[in-house]
Amino acid sequence: MSTFFADTYAIIELLKGSPRYRPYKDAVLITTEFNLAEFAYAVARDYPDTAQDICSQVRHGMNLYHPGDRDYLGASYLRRESALAGKKLSLIDCVGYSVAASLSLPFLTGDREFEGMAGVEFVK
Repeated sequence: MSTFFADTYAIIELLKGSPRYRPYKDAVLITTEFNLAEFAYAVARDYPDTAQDICSQVRHGMNLYHPGDRDYLGASYLRRESALAGKKLSLIDCVGYSVAASLSLPFLTGDREFEGMAGVEFVK
């Protein structure tokens, strides 16, 4: 079974049952609390009546990684370099990308700012 770091975009697409994300539904997915916080916001906004159940199910289906200083610094350098190149990456996405790199995992996302970057499994 394959393992991926899932960013918030990927988690939401998996929840929606997006056909393009079906190949990843049985994969081992790693994420951070930061991504789950972004996910919770989207769920509370779009599914207020069932948000608690959805968040609980998703949390239990994911493997949480707790980033450390190297991940935070890697994310900060990436964000700074990408901003100089004209890309608009969120700090949370940069943390996820840094974690994926440190774990040697593909970074699963549909965020177009990551398209073509090394180590990215881009699925739109």
